[in-house]
Amino acid sequence: MIQRIQSVYLFLIVILAGLTIGLPVASLINVKSNLLYVIDIRGISLIQPTGAAVFQSATSMLTTFAAVFGTISLITIFSYKNRVKQIRLSVLNFLFMIGYYVALIIYIWIACSSLAAEWHLRFAAVLPIISMIFNYLAIGAIGKDEKLVKSLDRIR
Repeated sequence: MIQRIQSVYLFLIVILAGLTIGLPVASLINVKSNLLYVIDIRGISLIQPTGAAVFQSATSMLTTFAAVFGTISLITIFSYKNRVKQIRLSVLNFLFMIGYYVALIIYIWIACSSLAAEWHLRFAAVLPIISMIFNYLAIGAIGKDEKLVKSLDRIR
């Protein structure tokens, strides 16, 4: 199960989903009042000059999407006996990764308009794109395995 390359790709997606949940995704800076807001797992928080974070609003959809695409990847790893199901789960996972970015854009757009702030993406915003690449590679590897098994069935 783990010796297959698609399992490695899917496990990397699980790790990247965990990092996406744990790290701040974007910063919002109000230039006029010099306030810094951060979008992370807790939501949109105002960072005080003392370093304390004051909670402003929730971003539960971002956390949900990241948790779901990590969980689906983990489920996909352990359904190695049914490769067609693996491909379907990986395609569904790809849709959740796209949904993550749609939710991120909506949260940033609403927050920037209400807080009159400029947005800056952080490193964690790139991790779902890397996960999409690994997901694409996993789909290709699962497809190769399926072709190999069908060709061996034909020989018998």
